Amino acid sequence: MADRAAWACGTGPGLLGYGSDPWCRWRTCRRYWVPRALADGVVGSAGQQERTDAHQSLAYAEADPVHAVRHRALSRPEATDQCLAEDTAEAAGRARADGERALSAELFVLAAELTPVNRPALRLSRFLTAAREAAAAGDSNLARRAANAVAASRPTPAEHVAALLAVVDSHSQALAGVAGLFERCRRLASSDPQSLAAIRANVSNSDPHEALGAARKAAELARSAGRPALEAASLTMRARMERVLNEGDSRATLDRALALDVAAEADGIANSPQYLAARHAIFDDRLAEARSRLTVLLAVAEQHGQEEDLVDIWRSLAEVEVRSGACAKALAWAGKALDASVAAGLSLGPACYTTALAQSTGGSFAAALRYAAYGERAAREEGDVLHRNRNLWMAGAVRLHTGDINGAVTAFALLDRTEDSRRPADPSVFRWQPDAIEALVAAGELTSAQNMILTFPATARQDSATGAGWTRARALLLDRAGETDRAVLHAAAEVFRRDGLPLEEARTHLARGRIQRAHRRQAAARTAFQDARDLYLLARAQPMLATVQEHLDRLDGQGRSRSREEGRAGLTDSEARLADLVSRGATNQQAAQQMYISVKTVESMLSRIYRKLRVRSRAQLLAALLAHTG
Repeated sequence: MADRAAWACGTGPGLLGYGSDPWCRWRTCRRYWVPRALADGVVGSAGQQERTDAHQSLAYAEADPVHAVRHRALSRPEATDQCLAEDTAEAAGRARADGERALSAELFVLAAELTPVNRPALRLSRFLTAAREAAAAGDSNLARRAANAVAASRPTPAEHVAALLAVVDSHSQALAGVAGLFERCRRLASSDPQSLAAIRANVSNSDPHEALGAARKAAELARSAGRPALEAASLTMRARMERVLNEGDSRATLDRALALDVAAEADGIANSPQYLAARHAIFDDRLAEARSRLTVLLAVAEQHGQEEDLVDIWRSLAEVEVRSGACAKALAWAGKALDASVAAGLSLGPACYTTALAQSTGGSFAAALRYAAYGERAAREEGDVLHRNRNLWMAGAVRLHTGDINGAVTAFALLDRTEDSRRPADPSVFRWQPDAIEALVAAGELTSAQNMILTFPATARQDSATGAGWTRARALLLDRAGETDRAVLHAAAEVFRRDGLPLEEARTHLARGRIQRAHRRQAAARTAFQDARDLYLLARAQPMLATVQEHLDRLDGQGRSRSREEGRAGLTDSEARLADLVSRGATNQQAAQQMYISVKTVESMLSRIYRKLRVRSRAQLLAALLAHTG
């Protein structure tokens, strides 16, 4: 067994070597490159004595001192050893400083287990540290192992609560199966203000109204207990819920949290008021501020943070660049977040959502759909409702852009059913409804679109980018209902231009062009499409650039075909237009979107066209149109 372990470590004969693989983590051991997971896998498949012998061999072969100590500790799983315990705790501290939180957690567990039983306080302290490190790394199994050890060490209620909350934190967004831990925490905490504050600060994934009330109480308890770090965390949660529910003064609450001047890395960067301030800046489209805050946090995360912090910051930077119209930068940030999520074994729902978003603007619609589908499935399996919905949003939006109206409506219907009971009062937090409304309008489901528009909060600022998005959707609905007000689209475009949102401005011009073309105002439609094309070109938004170019090409084709329409066996203007679209390769769904009619209407019109031209297929239709051209 020792020989097998040495071979896996690269010290034995017969190693063939490995090529570079971005999905694997590599290390140098003596003079060979091998994946460390391979050595662990070989060791894990052996019996107890073989494992002990293998770890002893690996401890001598390992060049990295931290991992060498790990193997030394693993070679003595059932004995205490004060010297080895100290070495292991020191190695754990090094791993934490290097941002390797999962390794740090494992080493702190080993250090605690090696600590002599006549030093119970030190053992308990190390188990608690291990639980917190496991939570930071998102390793729920290791967090539970440490928490169980804490429970067996006669902890105080506060210590027991801290260990249990670490288990909760380790599950991140995927909280299925841990709800019962909160009740255990409440029973243990009794009237201890510090423990109760910690519990109340960790209910962010329950009902938002309950979370807001709990966060308010937590801030009071933390302040009375003299715990500024816990107070900052509680105020941050309170500000988040106030923003979601549009209750209270979220900005003032967040300012109070920031004024406590707690280091961003104290409770995890993603939970810090500094990070929430950056997120709120994104929601408000204060993009320069958001980018500045995130850049500062990125430097902190690179020095003190963990992989999950880096992923969150990279994802937020990608969102900023998408909104700013810097599509290439957005793709780069999203790619870093996805690669790191895969390498660290993090949940892929969030990173896939961000990658789908970036791909939909600067990559390809096909890639965006693939990432959205994978992210939705991963988030659903992990019980992450937030990112399941975000991936559904991306799937619906991309299908809308590609003319798959039925697919878009289906995706948005799934999202609506999940989101209905927890819909945020502030629509800038999750901006999917305008896309859903546009899909419903394209499908001819005007009543459903109108009902969704009525959910837009009356208190929302109409001159904000969020309000302008709803205005664009409302203009499309009104046009289909025969109440066109084209001035509102110009106003929406001006809001987007003022706020530096070129992709949103371009999309508004695209909507204006569609409406103009539907009313056969060819010159006005061409001007609108060209305005959209210029903005997409500057942003390097390849998928939408291709879409708007198709509109311009079809518009030019319509202009050439007008002189031929009298010879087309009495087709109406609408029938002639549909015949042009279909003969150029448009599907029924794509034609429905271009003409702002339902798919059923397209099918009915197409039957009439076939009957008038005495054809039975699209190929025969094209031949008939060419024959009538003369």
